[in-house]
Amino acid sequence: MKKKSVLVKEVKKIEKQVKHLKKEVKHIEREIGPGVITGGADNDPAGIITYTTAGALFGYALLWVLALCTPLMIVIQEMAARVALVKRKGLASIIKEHYGKRTAMLVMTGLAAVNIATIGADIAGVAAVLGLLIGLHWGLFVIPVAALIGYLVLFKKYRTIRKVLLALTALLFVYILSSFLANPNWIEVARGLVPTYEHSILFFMAAIGIIGTTISPYMLFWQASDELEEHKTILRPKDLELDTALGMAWSNIIAAFIIIAAGSTLFVAGINVDTAEQAALALHPLAGDLAYILFSIGIIVSGFLALPVLAGSTAYTVSETFGWREGLNKKFFSAKGFYFVFILSLFVGATLAFFPINPIHFLFYTQILDGFLTPFLALILLSLCNNKEIMGEYTNTKLKNFFAILLIIILVVLDLMLLSQIFGIF
Repeated sequence: MKKKSVLVKEVKKIEKQVKHLKKEVKHIEREIGPGVITGGADNDPAGIITYTTAGALFGYALLWVLALCTPLMIVIQEMAARVALVKRKGLASIIKEHYGKRTAMLVMTGLAAVNIATIGADIAGVAAVLGLLIGLHWGLFVIPVAALIGYLVLFKKYRTIRKVLLALTALLFVYILSSFLANPNWIEVARGLVPTYEHSILFFMAAIGIIGTTISPYMLFWQASDELEEHKTILRPKDLELDTALGMAWSNIIAAFIIIAAGSTLFVAGINVDTAEQAALALHPLAGDLAYILFSIGIIVSGFLALPVLAGSTAYTVSETFGWREGLNKKFFSAKGFYFVFILSLFVGATLAFFPINPIHFLFYTQILDGFLTPFLALILLSLCNNKEIMGEYTNTKLKNFFAILLIIILVVLDLMLLSQIFGIF
């Protein structure tokens, strides 16, 4: 009887532990979301092309830039989300409240311009691969792609399918497989993590493009607003940090292998990325003649995940600056200004897609623009997150300040060096 009693106690103890574990798992599932979605959206068509271009131009030599970006990206994204949750307001509203409407308008204008340019580039990229897959001129797909994104959001389909889209971005795992099948010199890959420098326009463009596409301004505003819609409860710093770290780390692991795959194929063969077919060659070691189909699926899926994020972050920023009701959880007639900006940004972007610019180059150049806006936003976030009147007990730690300041210094120096090269100052 005594043994039976002990056994019953042990069984009850195990059942209690299992219940506690299930509770913890449900809690994690509930809290993790915006950071992971933002990280997934970061590897959009512009990001894929930027990393591929960097690998094609410099092999593995710029891997150190991406490695350095990872902690900077995690910190700056977490800062944006934390200040929004503490203030229970979107980032643009907070900037307007503490720095005035003029500053908010400048930020809004800069963000909208860069976002719409990126929307145009992403739509052009998706249209380009669709055109080649189906055998029609890519321009025929520009408006339908924009219209489909608008439909998904207006009729509340996007939130339903975005988990599917996010899961499908796992297809980018094929870059990891392709990297290994290309049999790169892993010693050379490791050397790419050691900082190197080349005094050339292409080097500065590629370095800024990597940082700009990795730490994109639109991601800061999107995650801040999405956190508010998803998390109605009080701020839980550890959950926020976990969510952000998971999303950004996974995003950058994929990015690193895109560079490695391109370096092992395009760089070795001396091929520059001017067309979608050339960019797809990074997947040739894995997919052979099917490389373009695999590449196209990745571009289309990432585009449909990222485009609503780009247009949404623009709509949030404009609405918050002008004090309009906003949110993807709102119905159209209760947030007409928000949805008008969302649709307008999509179709202005679609118009830009028709400009006589190579779609692949267009994708790359827009990420360089991001690299010029990011340091200004990082400086504002640094100021907000160190203000005790605003943040209370949730001000930045010394380590977070260090990474934020490092990001600002690196981008300002690179931006100035690129401008000096363009205008022949040095």
